[in-house]
Amino acid sequence: MSGAKSSTARGRLRTPRRDGARRTAIVRRATEIFKSKGFAHTTIEDIAEAVGVTREAIYYYFRDKAEILIEIIKPESDYLVWGLERILSLDVCSRKKLVMAVESHMMRFNPNYLEMAIAVRELNGTTRDPRIASLRLTWRRYTTLWIRLIEEGQSQGTLDRGLEPRLVAFAILGMLNSASSWFDPSRGSIAQLTDTFVRLVATGVLAEGVPARSDVYAGLRPPHAPDDSETEPARDEADADDVPDEDDLPDDAEQAERLPIAKA
Repeated sequence: MSGAKSSTARGRLRTPRRDGARRTAIVRRATEIFKSKGFAHTTIEDIAEAVGVTREAIYYYFRDKAEILIEIIKPESDYLVWGLERILSLDVCSRKKLVMAVESHMMRFNPNYLEMAIAVRELNGTTRDPRIASLRLTWRRYTTLWIRLIEEGQSQGTLDRGLEPRLVAFAILGMLNSASSWFDPSRGSIAQLTDTFVRLVATGVLAEGVPARSDVYAGLRPPHAPDDSETEPARDEADADDVPDEDDLPDDAEQAERLPIAKA
């Protein structure tokens, strides 16, 4: 018995292999299990059984299941940051950059739907492994790039200056990543989903030819609501209380633990 334990310990200390079809199979099976059971409820034994090998064979390629998770998530995380940095560097209007950013994000769901779904869920989870925490910083960087994109559009006058950039970025990312919890790629088209999200972000849901936006807002106002000209100062102060202060918004440290990019 002690000999078996010693052998297992030596296996864990061995430098894992970085190539091979078996390693690829382990990552693929682990991806499927993480999606169905969640990272916290998946064991090395679960992965080994799905691959058809012993648990010791898994340790030949990976030190632990967190290392497998990182191999699943890191390529998606790095690509998102790289893609958005490239888009921001282009000499095109911010409105076009916004459309390209949505398309770039959604491209990672095809053919990497499982990987993106896991990234969205696990990076928004409570895993405290420092290696996972470092990936959260990557997604924090990605969120910051989105905020920068919104601010750029506002400064150019192509995006509404009356909106708070952080809230806009969080809302868009929340919508895009919500697909990881309800979209089934076997029953729908990623291309159609992407087109829908692009149109929502770029033009909203109002049909062409509708009244101006200010008229639409006025139409949504309750019948008893006074016009702006009738609004008393006391009413303005009351409304101001309903608007969150900058201090009420989650700071960057808190945001790294509860990513707006993960879910709406």
